[in-house]
Amino acid sequence: MGPTDRTDVADPLAELLAEAERFRQCGSWRIHHDSGAMVWSPETYRLLEIDPQQAASFELLLERIHPDDRELTAASVRQSWLSGRPFQLEHRLQLADERISMVLHRGETICDASGRALYTLGTLQKLSQQQSRQLELEQAINTDAITGLPNRLASIRYLTQRIRELPYNRQAAIICLDLDNFQSINDSFGVEVGNQLLLWCAHYFRLHLHANDWLARLDSDTFLVVRSDNIGNLSEAIQLGHHLQDVLHQAVPLLDAPLPIQLSACVGVSIAPDHGSDASNLLQWANTALIEAKRQGKGSLRTYSTAISQAIRENLDLEQRLARAIDRQELQLHYQPQWDRQQRLIGAEALLRWHTHRGEDIPPARFIPLAEQSGLIHSLGRWVLERALAQLSQWQRRGLQLPRLAINISGHQLDPDQEPLDQLLLGLCEQWEVAPGHLEVELTETALIGNPTAAARTLEALAEAGVCVAIDDFGTGFSSLASLQRLPLQRLKIDRCFVTELASNAADRSIVKATILMAHELGLSCLAEGVETQEQMAQLLTLGCDFFQGYLLGRPMPSTALEQLIKPDLSQPAQMETDIPARSA
Repeated sequence: MGPTDRTDVADPLAELLAEAERFRQCGSWRIHHDSGAMVWSPETYRLLEIDPQQAASFELLLERIHPDDRELTAASVRQSWLSGRPFQLEHRLQLADERISMVLHRGETICDASGRALYTLGTLQKLSQQQSRQLELEQAINTDAITGLPNRLASIRYLTQRIRELPYNRQAAIICLDLDNFQSINDSFGVEVGNQLLLWCAHYFRLHLHANDWLARLDSDTFLVVRSDNIGNLSEAIQLGHHLQDVLHQAVPLLDAPLPIQLSACVGVSIAPDHGSDASNLLQWANTALIEAKRQGKGSLRTYSTAISQAIRENLDLEQRLARAIDRQELQLHYQPQWDRQQRLIGAEALLRWHTHRGEDIPPARFIPLAEQSGLIHSLGRWVLERALAQLSQWQRRGLQLPRLAINISGHQLDPDQEPLDQLLLGLCEQWEVAPGHLEVELTETALIGNPTAAARTLEALAEAGVCVAIDDFGTGFSSLASLQRLPLQRLKIDRCFVTELASNAADRSIVKATILMAHELGLSCLAEGVETQEQMAQLLTLGCDFFQGYLLGRPMPSTALEQLIKPDLSQPAQMETDIPARSA
């Protein structure tokens, strides 16, 4: 509703006062905007339990409103002053002796013919005990129990109303903000500290938002901000999202935790009416953008687009198909051979492949992250271990002695809430009668950083049983030398990104050389991945690399193809050659 254009100022006041008289215990007030003077009716003084000799003021009125309701009430009245729109809300009065009284507060701003605000009128109607109980029940239904903020249900109602009232050519920004690593904070410091953090964030966000901004908690660690004033386009909505990220990152909350907590958040943004006019859909679009932001990593911000929505639908479809891939026998293990400096086969790496019943080959880089995000990595990881051990057992029964089989382990498989990896793997070794010394587990630096305690405990148990432990993709996870020294490692695998331009890039050569020297100083061997050319091979041999793996030496191949390489008697070393001939399946 737009401003009410009237030059006769007596009639609106008479209408409001007449309406007030129809209700028991109802007061009224009026603010003249030219002078700032405020007038209360006698019933208003009585409702607020204030001496009639005191001068009426808006500040005095706010003092009688419950502290938790004061800010929303002030913002509602102020918005009416600025826009001319009427307001209506129920809130609490806090009277003497901590008594609480519930009131219905309504008002309207009267403007002249030019649109200039003349005065604002308001009424306060005391609600009955039954009405108060009903209001308290509604507030409980619409309020988050931990932070006291509105919840999702209240947010949908609010957003529906705000979209309906949006002026022409203006926008409403819908910001979904999700705290990074909140679950880790809960796990490390306890749920009570997590609840303290949520309450602190609610207060801190409110301090850095406009009075008219809507702030809510949607679920877990996800907050919602809606700004419908001064938003003209998507760029301004994005600026608001970045502002909230910045102020949160600069803060160090004081909590009952032994260590300070550094906060960051991912943000998803949608905007109305550009992205739609349905409140539920707009919240969903902002959440869709938030999901994409979280997929990109900590502190990311994404805006909604149909492309993101389509990508998420495709991911959901792929996730459902991946969940059925084992039952449909769509998964296979291929094996990439590994060689030493004397061209001897020293092992192979088991690599998971997915060939769907539709005839698609889905690359691991596509489905492995999806499996980790969805939790399917646990069932996939177990399947890989079982198949790899079964295959190794079969080869050994046929007299084919592969020296060592390397198996990749996801950091998620070290989750303490899952079956311990060392127990699972060693149990399968016993089941398939395979000596643990024929196995190597490969973990990335990222997996070690994410679960350092669980990783160290698991790797110690595996190493004691004879399993070789290797760090995969070394140099890409930024782990420290000190952290490596604390782990029972035997091998570093140099990532292919450092091998690709080894022959032409002096920086890559220096990194590889330093890695090999460091590994040897620590008593570890080095294996270079992604060896594809004779030049790369020659450089690695010169730098002292111990083992090699890549397309030059053999592509990932089915078990039957690898058998052709295992068959020869490997007990006699071949002659040393600088150039290792290419092998293929």
